[in-house]
Amino acid sequence: MYIIIGQGAAGTHAAMELRRLDPDAAVTILTNESDSYYSRIDLPEVVAGSLSPDECRLKTLEEFQAAGIICRTGETATAIRPQEKIVELSNGEQLPFHRLLIASGSVPVKPPIPGVELPGIHVLWTLEQARQLADEASQSRHAVVVGAGLIGLKTALALAKRGLSVHVVECMDRILPKQLDGEAAKIVTDALTAHGVQVLTKVCVERFEPGTDGRVSRAILSNGSIPCDLAVVASGVRPNTEIAKAAGLEVRRGIVTDTCLRTSAPSIWAAGDVAEVTDLLSGEPVVPAAWPVAVLQGITAARNMAGAGMAWEPTVAMNSVEVAGVPLVSAGTLEAEPGDQVLSCRHGDHYRRIVMRDGKVRGVVCIGDIRSAGVLSGLVTRGIQCGNPEILLSPRLCIGDLINR
Repeated sequence: MYIIIGQGAAGTHAAMELRRLDPDAAVTILTNESDSYYSRIDLPEVVAGSLSPDECRLKTLEEFQAAGIICRTGETATAIRPQEKIVELSNGEQLPFHRLLIASGSVPVKPPIPGVELPGIHVLWTLEQARQLADEASQSRHAVVVGAGLIGLKTALALAKRGLSVHVVECMDRILPKQLDGEAAKIVTDALTAHGVQVLTKVCVERFEPGTDGRVSRAILSNGSIPCDLAVVASGVRPNTEIAKAAGLEVRRGIVTDTCLRTSAPSIWAAGDVAEVTDLLSGEPVVPAAWPVAVLQGITAARNMAGAGMAWEPTVAMNSVEVAGVPLVSAGTLEAEPGDQVLSCRHGDHYRRIVMRDGKVRGVVCIGDIRSAGVLSGLVTRGIQCGNPEILLSPRLCIGDLINR
């Protein structure tokens, strides 16, 4: 029997691949959520009221069943006994496995802000949390979002769309600090403001205060305060590694895996936001935490679990998203080191920044005009030498330009 803990992108695609490769074997997915597989990136649209929960569901329980996959929702795996090949559930049941995949994803991190557990303060990571947030947003007027990452900004826009007054509070000096440099961040910040979201950078929430009804009513900041009857904490996530640690598997930031995504236990693999792999550019261990990566890792792990064999090829950090109507693509690292060459150009709200090292593209961000983003991202991934870097700023860059020069 194959058992998969987690039914997100990695777990679901692994299950489908196992069914294809080993059609007679039993495949069981365990998830502590009550919902079957859905699109996590659509959760802000549920909050905004643009999508119903059903519309962001990608695979129903009936579809799992039709594919010959048992998806057990509302089932929490509490322990793994690697030597005995047993998974323990919260109801006391013990499930034997032949091969096990841990695809338990990430969990939101709440910073130690006094008052962060007050009623009216949410995180947004599951479909059920999106339902709850949408319900409370319909009865609220003022919202504070802590954190200006992708989740925070998308949620802020969703709340503004519902008519709330929304402030985003970010301790760093810019929004999307992992994806954008200062110039790019300013373009997106201006777009957020135009959509009714006020952005406060270099400001921290020091505490939340309750009102007379016990619910959150005000956010006390490092430079003042903001009224809020709703708040969302979007200050990051961490790999959900607790069950792996307790089982004695090797865990650093994520569950340590080899080139086949096998863990330190020979019958257990890991994939998705919980798996630690090697970064293509730095060679350092990373947890990529990206939807496309999770899909490919799930498929790779499944092939190795079934004996088909497939090595995981290192990737680079990459994002392609639209925020407040502004398309943006970033890949690789935008932090320049001494000796790096930095190229940039801006025309209105179109901006491009490229970091070169030893004649190769190490990082790129494109804002607005993203027509050449695919070529540039490919250069980051493939490490192609570029003899004429200035051509990379051409708005109509194509791969032939690089080959011919």
